[in-house]
Amino acid sequence: MKLRSNLAVATLIGAMVTTAALGTTAFAAQPAGRHLPGVVAEWSAAWNGTDPDPLGAVFTADGTYTDQAIGVTFHGRQEIAGWKARTDGLIENVHVTVRAAYRDGRHITVEGVYAGHIKGAPEPFAVPLAVLLTTDGHRIAADQDFYSLGAVLAQSGLPADWTPPTS
Repeated sequence: MKLRSNLAVATLIGAMVTTAALGTTAFAAQPAGRHLPGVVAEWSAAWNGTDPDPLGAVFTADGTYTDQAIGVTFHGRQEIAGWKARTDGLIENVHVTVRAAYRDGRHITVEGVYAGHIKGAPEPFAVPLAVLLTTDGHRIAADQDFYSLGAVLAQSGLPADWTPPTS
């Protein structure tokens, strides 16, 4: 089990290095002609939609969603859907573009781009994204998103110490 966990982490790190090396311009569209695991297609469609409930529905009842860039974790479908709703309230046209997905048993590593326009910011952003999903076969049991918050803020034209409004 430890070896499989180490392999998943190594795969994630490799995906992040590859994504960072290629830059965001290489990630303009979904992978042409590649078959994505169904749960990845559902996950990205949910992020790209305007209704927060489908994102929660992609997870198991006790699933977790961790945004590593800001250090928050949400538990269960309702909290995860709430995170999507809050994100939509803060970021216009928030979306993910999946470039590749790699499955190793219950683990899926996703390479892509996280993009949008923080409301009130001078510019939109599009940054490399790496995601580590743990599934129960058909649903996501755990999601860890990795991207650079510093890059999001810099591309958006916001200071490094910017925080979202609390309202």
